[in-house]
Amino acid sequence: MSFSAHRLTIARQRRKLTGKELGEIAGLTPVTVSKAENGHQVEPGTAERLANALGFPLEFFYLEAPAMVEADTVSFRSLKKMSAAERDASLAAGSLGVELYEWIESRFDLPKADLIDLNKERSRPESAARLLRQHWGLGDRPIGNMLKLLESKGVRVLSLSENTRNVDAYSFWRGDHPYIFLNQEKSAERSIFDSAHELGHLVLHHHAGARNDKGAEFQADQFASAFLMPEHDVKNDLSSIASPQ
Repeated sequence: MSFSAHRLTIARQRRKLTGKELGEIAGLTPVTVSKAENGHQVEPGTAERLANALGFPLEFFYLEAPAMVEADTVSFRSLKKMSAAERDASLAAGSLGVELYEWIESRFDLPKADLIDLNKERSRPESAARLLRQHWGLGDRPIGNMLKLLESKGVRVLSLSENTRNVDAYSFWRGDHPYIFLNQEKSAERSIFDSAHELGHLVLHHHAGARNDKGAEFQADQFASAFLMPEHDVKNDLSSIASPQ
């Protein structure tokens, strides 16, 4: 297997480096790095320098190139406050996450995705949340462990690293497999809401492509609130509170 230009791009983006910055760390010219990323032959010594500079095993660059996760397939939160480097780093993490899950899937049986297409309910996110709860047999009871629930329903959940702090979370479909990436720097409560928000994107916007507009974000927020705190359950809790005398 020859040196993979795609893997070099993924590794560089994962480290939030420009081609020039990578060249400086590796002791190579920007032209050499650019040629390597554009598929030119890479000498063994150059490959070793690149691997060392990026902190990846040399063997990583000689594996079959993984499918890239493209920005137009991903539902991002907080696009305005993230830099292009953070966006690319999170997409690179997505590509590696998909590859990891494909490796696991080739060796173990994983739960099949048990999500329903609620695209027609986009204008009624609360109704969509209720329908998914019914489909999963949750009723109105509280969710004990959101991440465990998602994984049991075939959603592939992974963490983003510390170098993507302005990326709250994102989600996408890869074939029949739904993925959610969460920022591990956030609080537990925020991660729970973010995971429900991304679940909303997966079921509401599955066939709409990446939706990063305010309307889609508002729909996902409404879905998350209704999914985590069903109206009937909230009313019951409020009614149990004693009225002031």
